[in-house]
Amino acid sequence: MVNKIAKLTFKDYLNEKILGNCYYQGLLVFKSTKVEISNYLCQMPVRFDHLGMCLVKKGTVKVALNFIVYILEADTLFFLSPMVVMQVIDSSDDIEMYTLFTEFDLFQKVGLPVYKAYSMEKLGHENDTILRLDTRDSSRIFEYFMNLERQNTVDSDAMYRSEIIKMTLMLLFYEIGSKINSNLTRSSAGFERKNRMVMDFLNLASIHFKTNRSVQYYADRLFISRKHLTRIVKNVTGLGPKAILEEIAIAEAVILMNVSSMSIKDVMQELNFSDFGTFSKFFKQHLGQSPMTYRNQSK
Repeated sequence: MVNKIAKLTFKDYLNEKILGNCYYQGLLVFKSTKVEISNYLCQMPVRFDHLGMCLVKKGTVKVALNFIVYILEADTLFFLSPMVVMQVIDSSDDIEMYTLFTEFDLFQKVGLPVYKAYSMEKLGHENDTILRLDTRDSSRIFEYFMNLERQNTVDSDAMYRSEIIKMTLMLLFYEIGSKINSNLTRSSAGFERKNRMVMDFLNLASIHFKTNRSVQYYADRLFISRKHLTRIVKNVTGLGPKAILEEIAIAEAVILMNVSSMSIKDVMQELNFSDFGTFSKFFKQHLGQSPMTYRNQSK
């Protein structure tokens, strides 16, 4: 259990890294060594307002993701999102970790489809949050990272830069998708429209899930019927919007239950449950135990 979770925005990280001019301000690739990890990431649990993936290229790192501790060796990729709280506990002296951060709207800017590894309902589960690679696959993903960094920081008159960044991201996502058996559907005008709709839903859900968990609310915001929204979201992600909203809510509940300064009642009120009985039933339905039992085990 922790006393506080630090919140880090994309702009905070841009200021910290002092990148200068980038082609896409919502795209950031950087390297972390032992010194940087010790001075910056080991201070307290951190929660980001953006999406990311980290590749352990060399050495080992001991990291807690949503308060579950993992020791990650070289050639391991893990994913971050607003639904994941990360704390780096320790790392080997030879650690080299490369991180790709993206803002939510980057995918729409470059015209990419929604990638399932970034879907809110997928993150927070080890099978989707941590991906162990062989050396050859790790090297390819590393090259994608490096190419994105080069293309995003080259001179402003570079030709076809936008197209190269888009295709590199697409190749990266296909590569990862093939490893987690989550193949991307072939691009088509109709499918791209569906992906944009799903991304809009996920963005709204990440902002409003505490106060609005009615599918009808999001359908109204997107100017489509509830039935149409349910069909599109399930077609793209494999889950219906109601299930996604519940997964986001329970992930948030777990995070808040690990903050010692918040009582169970505080967590219930933060997530806008009408009474303790409703919250307890929701919590037990998803985690198999009551909030009180979970809190006692977390101490």
